[in-house]
Amino acid sequence: MFKKLLLMIFAFLLMFCLCGCDFFTIDIAELLSPPALSDDLKDISKAIADSAGDNYKLQYPQSGEYRSAVVQKDIDGNGTNEAFAFYSITDGEVVTMSINVVSYGADGWKSAGKQSIVAAGVHRVDFCDLDQDGISEILVGWQIYGTSEMQLAVYSFKGNTLSQRMLNKYTHFVTCNLDDNNKTTEILIIDADANKAQNTASLYGLLDTGVVLIGRCALDSKVQSFGHPIVSELSSGKKAVYIDSVKGIGAITEVLIYEKGKLLNPLYDEQTTETSLTLRSVSFNTRDFNGDGVLEIPVQLNVPSVSKSEVAEKLYLTNWCSFNGEILTTQVTSMINVLDGYYYNLPASWVGNIAILKDTDNRIREIYKYDTEEMTVGSSLLYIRAINKKDWEKGVYDALGLIKIGENEDSVIACRISKTATDSGITLDKVKESFGIYVQE
Repeated sequence: MFKKLLLMIFAFLLMFCLCGCDFFTIDIAELLSPPALSDDLKDISKAIADSAGDNYKLQYPQSGEYRSAVVQKDIDGNGTNEAFAFYSITDGEVVTMSINVVSYGADGWKSAGKQSIVAAGVHRVDFCDLDQDGISEILVGWQIYGTSEMQLAVYSFKGNTLSQRMLNKYTHFVTCNLDDNNKTTEILIIDADANKAQNTASLYGLLDTGVVLIGRCALDSKVQSFGHPIVSELSSGKKAVYIDSVKGIGAITEVLIYEKGKLLNPLYDEQTTETSLTLRSVSFNTRDFNGDGVLEIPVQLNVPSVSKSEVAEKLYLTNWCSFNGEILTTQVTSMINVLDGYYYNLPASWVGNIAILKDTDNRIREIYKYDTEEMTVGSSLLYIRAINKKDWEKGVYDALGLIKIGENEDSVIACRISKTATDSGITLDKVKESFGIYVQE
């Protein structure tokens, strides 16, 4: 009998193996449920159950720093954490989401307050002392209809009372201090309304009287997808928020500042309702490209193309520009090869005086002199090629006289410097200094 039982178990397991990975994965996934609270949270778990009842289901934030269904945070600085639990209760077809604050006192862990909303999930949770009173507010992004509509709720927990201070529709939100007022911190809300083709940014502050609107400005009306806002500074040192967005087949960056009592979008054109000065390929996002501590915005720069076949491939250079609130200033001009994962920063004297061959099939980029008045291509300056590591080790391209200048996971990047470039002061060391591996962010 025991042998028969073992054979049955073996046959059952073999059936799963023969059915393939998909079948096994799907069946197991259906059996999985959110993990239970760990042993050290049993008292908190009991307090939640005493308050919520037996039919609650823990909910996990989908993005942001806090991803647990029960977040422990000392929001008032007294040395003891409060526990913030997120869960849902389903009644028929209605799903209600709740935030429940569990605090520790003389009687142990007890539920001290909760707020509920009809919603589908928790998008994001954050904490910030908005009014600088020493107690952090709780910011919860609720998913109302999946990710198609979200609402930001701001809660205050004071005197063992959880109160809602704000509920506002949003696409993205971030906390910042754009007005340089050390007494308060603001909430910047990005709201994309596809139905009205109207995109806006709104700045809110928390005062004694409640949450108030401090400023609002328009964003590019043609943007389809906004990236998460980045809080940083302008090249002048003024606080700013950078927003990378997808627009058509390209991307743009908008920069928001607060000046003279107004929230401003200085790169925005009110007549066209668009932001065009920062238009470029979707592949490039704002970053501190040159390591100077200031964010640079990638801006597309046209360059003449060289063709050695019937099909001419167009290549654009990228100007990495700092912004002082009025003017975009180019810090570095790069030739970026996203497919092969590298960049080359061009000498300033070359910008405006070169043409480039882009040969994707053979993984070649070649830079030539260019006469802007005659619009003619001159001699080659620099030849760069990405080569499979195995081919490089076998010496397949030895006859081309290439010198290795870098490598990534799959390829060796090698170059050949022409006599024309050498005569103008371009050395192998200078090429290596200007070369780098490009990682998309």
